[in-house]
Amino acid sequence: MKALHTLLRPAFAICLFLSQFSSGRTTWFTDNPYLVIGGGVLVAAAVGLLTWASSNLRRAANKNQIAQSGPYRIVRHPIYVSIYFLSCGLGLMFFTWWWFAVLVAFIPLWYLECRREEQEMLGVYGPAYARYRDKTKMFIPLVI
Repeated sequence: MKALHTLLRPAFAICLFLSQFSSGRTTWFTDNPYLVIGGGVLVAAAVGLLTWASSNLRRAANKNQIAQSGPYRIVRHPIYVSIYFLSCGLGLMFFTWWWFAVLVAFIPLWYLECRREEQEMLGVYGPAYARYRDKTKMFIPLVI
């Protein structure tokens, strides 16, 4: 699992970067303005969520507490959610099918990474984290 943690982010970035070249276009972005605008909105939302989640996580870490405020009230892994929003937004802007294939292929790997992090949190915070985990969904409110 240590190798997964070390390699996951660079492998994800490399796969997304390489998928961009599957489009056959001579420009970076798609010619469809609706996809570019929609992707831009999704990227902006992702950056906002990432900033909000990071701020709440930093505050909790400084107090040696479990992050449970802000987006952490809604889902346990808002930073990973923001990564996927960001990736989907960029995928719309670049629009290649391979980009989305990479996103789908990496879902189980990101899930395993999150489970590993949760095991670490259980080791540090014990029953307090277990209670938080039991009442807060992992990625999608009210679903998973």
